[in-house]
Amino acid sequence: MSNGDLYIDREQTLVKHIILENYLERFAIIVGARWDSITYVDCFSGPWNVQSDDFKDSSFAIAIEQLRKARDVHRKRTGKTLKLRCFFLEKTPFAYTKLKQFADQQDDVKIETKNKKLENAIQDILNFVQDGGPKSFPFIFIDPKGWSGFALETITPLLKLNPGEVLITFMTEHIRRFIEWQQKQNQESFVKLFGSGQFKDKLKGLDEKDREDAIVTTYSDRVKTVGEFGYTSSAIVLHPKKNRTHFHLIYATRGRKGVKVFKEAEKKAMSEMEKARDEAQKREREERTGQTEIRLFSDPVTQDPSEYFRSLRERYVSRARAAVLALLQTKKQLAYDEAWSSAMTFPLTWESDLKDWIREWKQDGRLETTDMKEKQRVPQLGEGNCLIWKESRTSSSNEQSD
Repeated sequence: MSNGDLYIDREQTLVKHIILENYLERFAIIVGARWDSITYVDCFSGPWNVQSDDFKDSSFAIAIEQLRKARDVHRKRTGKTLKLRCFFLEKTPFAYTKLKQFADQQDDVKIETKNKKLENAIQDILNFVQDGGPKSFPFIFIDPKGWSGFALETITPLLKLNPGEVLITFMTEHIRRFIEWQQKQNQESFVKLFGSGQFKDKLKGLDEKDREDAIVTTYSDRVKTVGEFGYTSSAIVLHPKKNRTHFHLIYATRGRKGVKVFKEAEKKAMSEMEKARDEAQKREREERTGQTEIRLFSDPVTQDPSEYFRSLRERYVSRARAAVLALLQTKKQLAYDEAWSSAMTFPLTWESDLKDWIREWKQDGRLETTDMKEKQRVPQLGEGNCLIWKESRTSSSNEQSD
């Protein structure tokens, strides 16, 4: 069975795993150069809907594989043996039995498993992280199936781990659908999720897409504030067969380099997502009609699912560009790193987009770059490069309104 076959009718999980896979390998190589061990915590481990006998399409097996790859890199480069530590948590007894069987078969990674709800296991996790010592870097993966079981107050001690990074699966589709239901129990669950009821004020008067953005941004900001993170970013994972968001992956870190690696992982995953969505929608049509389909994107009867993705990307790239432009107009002199950080908070926006805007503004004579090294042609992150805006706010505003 090929990897693609393992994710039929769960293509959204494929995208999540691609991001996790690409991020963790780079993360572990970077972190392993400074730290002696990595502590990986999966708070909702499963396994659920796994198709392979060896669990290779589960998040915990993917994490271990990527951490091992990074350990091999360090062994070859420096002779250093990076210690790998994993804490896997699963509340459902049936799934936990499978998880424990897998963990018991791993003899080169320290693994601790618990059959508990996250609410009841926070101290277990903190103890495991602490046992790793001061030279162990924790990465917390919170991957629920809904929006309950990880109230902000509950996960606050995990968010506050410093050093540490967090990746949270935010079930946007379900949250968007139920967030304004007035049933008392329902509203209380969302207050717990966000840590307060103030999120409601952010949603008033917004249309569906703006409301979704506000929900995700508000939650990301709460995670950033509570965990005292320097940066957050998010990746959109679309429904395989429908043109709407299935969930977001919300990433929080205290270093720009982490965001850079996360955004690179996001970019790789998006191209695979569109291939998987195209195949899933084609398969659905063939099942409905009973006829094998030869796909022609020029056929007006058959809609290209990538059109929706492109429209989303245009939406967020436009907003990111406007945010950077506003900073330039206000400050006149802006560190490239600050412009980069502003742009990278938006999903589906990458460093190549920022460099395109800079190139365009320079060609138009509205922008200068300074503090560039000899032979350096474009600004780079972490090099102290600066952007100088030469145009007035009024004329720049005219550009936006055209």
